[in-house]
Amino acid sequence: MMETNPQLLYPLLQASSLPSPASSVPTSSSEDGPPARPRRRPIPRKGHTKSRRGCLNCKRRKVKCPETLPCCGPCERLGLACEYLENVEAAVVPAPAQALQATPTQFTMEDLRFFQHFLFHAYPPLPLKGDSVWQEVAALSHSFDYLIHAMLGLSASHLSLGSSANYKPQALAHRVSAIGSLNAALSKPCSSKAEGDARFATIMVLTFQASYMPEGMLEFLALIRGCIVVSNTAMPCFTESAFQCFSPEGHEQSVYELNPDAPEYGANSDVFAAATVSARALGPLCRSVLEVRYLGVLEGILKATQRSDVDAFLQVSAAYRILGEVSSWEFGLFIDASNYTAQLIMAHFFIVEYVVGLAALKPVMDAYPFRKIVVLSWVWHLEKKLPVELKPYLKWPLEFARSAVMEQPRLVELLD
Repeated sequence: MMETNPQLLYPLLQASSLPSPASSVPTSSSEDGPPARPRRRPIPRKGHTKSRRGCLNCKRRKVKCPETLPCCGPCERLGLACEYLENVEAAVVPAPAQALQATPTQFTMEDLRFFQHFLFHAYPPLPLKGDSVWQEVAALSHSFDYLIHAMLGLSASHLSLGSSANYKPQALAHRVSAIGSLNAALSKPCSSKAEGDARFATIMVLTFQASYMPEGMLEFLALIRGCIVVSNTAMPCFTESAFQCFSPEGHEQSVYELNPDAPEYGANSDVFAAATVSARALGPLCRSVLEVRYLGVLEGILKATQRSDVDAFLQVSAAYRILGEVSSWEFGLFIDASNYTAQLIMAHFFIVEYVVGLAALKPVMDAYPFRKIVVLSWVWHLEKKLPVELKPYLKWPLEFARSAVMEQPRLVELLD
C-alpha cells in the first residue's frame, strides 16, 4: 500500500474544522486575571520522500524504509521477516517452462509410453535388420511433428493388437495429426537430408500402421504408392538417406543374406496350387490394364514358388513397385472402393505374400506378429461387402482364412 500525505487525507480538518486562535482563547469573568497563553496550532509531521521500493512491513506501518538488503533496519529491530515486492512477485509468477520442442504440441505420460514402445517393439520391420536406421530416425522426431505423431500412432495400434488394452482412439488421433502435418510439409520443397528422412520415415510408419488396421487394405495400397513417390520426388538424394539400404537392390541383397540356403519348392505346394486355380478364374473380371497387369504378376509369383519361396518373395517386392509406376488416374481406379475385381486380386496377393514370407523371412518373422491376423481380417471384410455374384471368386481366400482360424482359435477374438 502506498504512503499517503496527511495534509491530503484530512483536508477539511485543516481548512475549516480547526478552531481559530481567537476562538481557542478561553474567556475569563475576571478582566484583571493574567492573560491566557494562546494555544499553539499543532505542527503537522514533516512528510518524507515516498519510497516506491520499500519492504512490505515498512509500507504497512507507513514508515520510511531504508531499503537495505537483505533486511532493512526497522524490520531487523522489530524482528520481522523483511520482504520486498520484487521477491514476492518472482515467487508467485513462475518462469515460463522451457518447451521440449519448437512447436506447442503437448504430449502426455501415455504418449511417453507409446514412444518407448515404438523404440523397443513397434518400429517398422523394414528395412530388414534396420534397427539402427529407426534409432537414427527417432532422434529426429523432436524436430518434426508429423514424424512423432506417426510414431506414437503406430505404437498405439501395435499395443492395441498385442494386448487387451484399447488404444484405437489415441492411434487414430495421432494418425490424423501426422497426415495433416505431413501434407502441409509436402506442399513445400524439402530443405535438408534430415527433413527428407523424416518425410520418408513418416509415410513408412503410416503405411505399417495401415497394415495393422482391419479395414485398411485400400489405405495400405495408397500409402505404399506414397512411399515410392516420396522416395523419388520429395527427398534431396535417396542414396545419402538413412534409408539407402532400402533400395530395391539393397532389399534383395538383405533377403538373400537371410537365406544362404534358399528353401526349396514343396513346403506349401498345395496352397499355391489352389491359389493358382483361383487366381486364373479372376481373368474374365479384369477391365483395366492395371488389373490385367497385376493379375499377371500374381500368377508369376505363384509360378516362382516352384523354384523357391525366396524367388517368389522377391517378385512380391517388385509387384509393390508397380503401384508407384502407374499414373494417378490408373491407380485411383484400381483402389476405388467399388472396384471389387482389384480387391479380389489383392486378397489373393496378400495371402500368397504372407505364405511365401513365412519361408523367405523366417529368421525375422517375429517382427511381423500381426500380418496373418490383418490379412485374414481384410478377407473377412471384403466378403461382407462383396456383391453376391462375386462371392464365389473369394472362395479360396475364405477357405484359407477359415483353416487358419481353426489352427488358432484366438484369431476369432482378434478379428471381431
